[in-house]
Amino acid sequence: MLLRQPRRKLCQLCNISLVKPNGKSKHGFQKWHKYCASCAKGKYNENYSFLHTKKTKCDKCGFVAEDKCQLNLIYKDGNKKNKEKNNIKTFCANCTRLYNKKLKDKSKSILNITTDTDITI
Repeated sequence: MLLRQPRRKLCQLCNISLVKPNGKSKHGFQKWHKYCASCAKGKYNENYSFLHTKKTKCDKCGFVAEDKCQLNLIYKDGNKKNKEKNNIKTFCANCTRLYNKKLKDKSKSILNITTDTDITI
């Protein structure tokens, strides 16, 4: 009788990411959990329950991710301790960079502008 290695399944919660490993069986095969790493973290640890608010596509541009690692959580008010559902948005990596760049540009002040050395004020 030939035994086959079971195939790695998708997470039961997000249905996107692959499930995480869970040791070896008595026959030497790899065993798997029901959930991927981020879903398991949110499911079993109440401090990370906000991870379930992460969606499968970008809220800004509509990019549909192949894996949840392609998406980031953005806090609207900038406070990472405020983990309410209405404060969290899901952005792709590109939209996250643009969002952070706009925040950085808003925080620049006139005092940070450098002048040319030939010009006297």
